[in-house]
Amino acid sequence: MTRAEAIARANEYYARRQSEINDELSRREREIRDALPEVRQLMDERAELPVKSMRLAMADRPNAAAVAAEMRRRGLELNAAIRKALAEKGYGEDYLSPRYECAACRDTGYLSGQVPARMCACMERRISALMSERGQEGAFGASFHMFDESRVPDEPVLEGLTQRALTVRIRQACEDYVNSYPGTILPGLILSGQPGLGKTFLMGCIRTGLEEKGVCAVSLGSYKLLQRLRAVHFHEEGAEEAFDELIRCPVLLIDDLGSEPVLKNVSEEYLCVLLDERMRAGRHTVITTNLTPPQMKEIYSERVASRLSDVRFWDHLRLLGKDLRRT
Repeated sequence: MTRAEAIARANEYYARRQSEINDELSRREREIRDALPEVRQLMDERAELPVKSMRLAMADRPNAAAVAAEMRRRGLELNAAIRKALAEKGYGEDYLSPRYECAACRDTGYLSGQVPARMCACMERRISALMSERGQEGAFGASFHMFDESRVPDEPVLEGLTQRALTVRIRQACEDYVNSYPGTILPGLILSGQPGLGKTFLMGCIRTGLEEKGVCAVSLGSYKLLQRLRAVHFHEEGAEEAFDELIRCPVLLIDDLGSEPVLKNVSEEYLCVLLDERMRAGRHTVITTNLTPPQMKEIYSERVASRLSDVRFWDHLRLLGKDLRRT
């Protein structure tokens, strides 16, 4: 197994871990909400606090620091009150905290706050173990010159258009997006379609192309995005700065949006804030998703779906055809 393949496998493992952690945490939150109304009230206030404070800060930027400080102070008070109430009712104080296998990276495989991103020791150990299964090291990231159209079935998917022709057309659109940056016709790009059609590969090509132009793009998967949103929600140290980076970076790439668990009072609210701020500023944003617009509306809400369907900001490219992993 090559190092690139081992990294991909390791990332899949950490994505599953994030899903397991969030599912278990959601189950506990539902349990506490049903069992302890007094804690539910504190949780609801805490859930409303960050978005309310963020919007206040954006509306009154000269006093943004004071608003943020007050939010942190009140958030810490609510956290302490929740922990105390849980302990009084016989639960552990950390019952509503995630349970990680690795405290250093919080089961993401990467150390937070490191620029560029640095792998955690647990990630390196996992990669080494995977590579030892079959051997050699090597490989490199996705780039447009690696695209091999012969791997794409040349069978009709639309009237007068085969899967190969459609994929080649979308690949060219992605390369044009990179070549035109920062003067793209539209700042947003959404690549959609069923799994296995090459969306993540094309996003990797976009990232590589931008890096070759000296553009620093922030790239993360949907589970990592959810972790960032949840960290802001629970006032974790450094979370506001990390979220602000997502808002202000020149190019943001989000892979596989919609595959992550949707957390009440987190996913919709913070995703709306993130999209609103980037769209308002005209900042370049690329998203891949397996979802159709109706599915996006069903999973998130009308608010999120309407922002992602804004044709004044987004260019939508939908891949069709057979799973390339099985051809």
